[in-house]
Amino acid sequence: MSFIINWEKLDKKVALSVQAQINQFFASLDDRPSFLGDISVESLDFGSVAPNLEIVDLTEPFPEFYMATEEDECELQPPLSASEDDMQLLAKVEYCGDMSIILKTQLQLNYLAQQFVSLPVSLHITKVEFSALAVVAYLRDRVNFCFLEPLPPRASLLDSFVIRTEIGDADHHVLKNVEKLERFITEQLRRSIDEDFVFPSYHSFEVAD
Repeated sequence: MSFIINWEKLDKKVALSVQAQINQFFASLDDRPSFLGDISVESLDFGSVAPNLEIVDLTEPFPEFYMATEEDECELQPPLSASEDDMQLLAKVEYCGDMSIILKTQLQLNYLAQQFVSLPVSLHITKVEFSALAVVAYLRDRVNFCFLEPLPPRASLLDSFVIRTEIGDADHHVLKNVEKLERFITEQLRRSIDEDFVFPSYHSFEVAD
């Protein structure tokens, strides 16, 4: 069963939430090369093209969705109890749209002294393509969302995307398309998505009564 997605509902507020998740991942990196400064998402735009979505199964929610999260434990909230109205959708998602992401960092040249030269870097990510099985669980007052791990030989949810890199200021580009930098960003962006959105990781949203 296929259906239409109201993609326009993914507004600036949702984009900022996803942007914050990715920024949190980059901030926690402990293997960032010495030649790179802090990495952050400057902007994220979901674009106007929605993914294709096809429901493939209707099941009972995963037991893990009823366990208390760290946030629940901090707020002394008990684990969820199952309800007869709870349900879970398994859907096939395919995306090839006009989403765009802009990352910012600095290229640090440590010759003669630490951070002797620091050059601004902009990475424009477009032409994002991915396919996955998505899980949407409806549990009383919340909806849980995640993807299932891709099957071999695929190693990541992100099949492909294009990076255009600019190093230097807007008027005097010093270098473009630096292979080593782009390879690192590609690996880490895939890692960010896979670690944060693939089950057993998931995102939970409260639903108004």
